[in-house]
Amino acid sequence: MRYAFNIVFIILFSFCSNAQELISVEGEYSYGPDISQNEACERAIMNGKNEAIRRISGESISNDIVENCIQDDCKLYENTWSSLGNNTIIKRISNFTKKIIEELGEKICRVNFDAEVVAIRKNVNSNFYITTDYGTKKKVFKASSSKLAKDGDTLKINISLSEPAYLYVFGWYPEVNTNKLVNLISYPQKGNVKNNYHFPPKDKEIFFLMSEKIKKNIVSEYLLLIASRQKISLNKDIEFNEMKKLLFDIPVRNWTKKRISYTITK
Repeated sequence: MRYAFNIVFIILFSFCSNAQELISVEGEYSYGPDISQNEACERAIMNGKNEAIRRISGESISNDIVENCIQDDCKLYENTWSSLGNNTIIKRISNFTKKIIEELGEKICRVNFDAEVVAIRKNVNSNFYITTDYGTKKKVFKASSSKLAKDGDTLKINISLSEPAYLYVFGWYPEVNTNKLVNLISYPQKGNVKNNYHFPPKDKEIFFLMSEKIKKNIVSEYLLLIASRQKISLNKDIEFNEMKKLLFDIPVRNWTKKRISYTITK
C-alpha cells in the first residue's frame, strides 16, 4: 500500500567496529509466463546477496515467519527482509555474470558475483524502543478493487515510543521494486516530537491496494518504522543498503526500529 496502501518494513540495527570480507556466491530463480526474465534475474541477485550475508552472519529466518508465508516468493522475501536486520552491509558486487538456462522444462536465471560484505559489531540500545497496536492479529488483508472503490480492508496503527522522538514510516513492496524502500510519512507533521503517533494520521484513511501491474492474487508487503532522537534526512525513497549505511553513521543511542510484515489478497 502506499498512502492508500502498500506497507513495508525492514529491520535494521546499529553497529561499530568493521570487518570486511569478499564472498563468491551464486543465485538463481526459475520463471515462467507470470514473471519476466528481468524480474527473475533481480530475484536471483537477491538470493545471492542473502547467501553472502548468511555466510558472514550465520543468521536465517525463523520457522514461525516461514509458516506465516502463503505465497511462492515468501521465503525469498523473508530471507531478504531478515538479512537487512543483521550486522552486515554489502558495499559492492563485482565480477558479475548472468546465464539464462533451461532445466526440466523451466527457464532459470543464474547469476554469479563477488560480494564485498562488511560485518559490524552490533550494539543495540534496549532502552529506546517502539511498540505498536493495530487492534488485530490479522496478517492477511483484502485489497480494494480499485483506488476509488475503497471496498477493501483498512489499517490503523497506534505507535508508542519509549520517549519522544521523530518517526519515519517506510514500505517495501518487493513485487513492485525489490531494492527500494518507499517513504510513506514522517512525524511529527507539525509541532514538537511526541511519544505517540497514529498511522495514518487521525484525519486520514489507508486502504490496502494491489498494483495493477501485479498478476498474482496474493502478495507479501512490509513496513519499517524508524524512531530517532535526532532529525534524519529520510523524506524520500531509498535503497535497502543505503538505509543501512545511513543509520550506521548515526550513534546507536539515538535511533531504534520496528518492522511489520503482512499479506494482501485480491
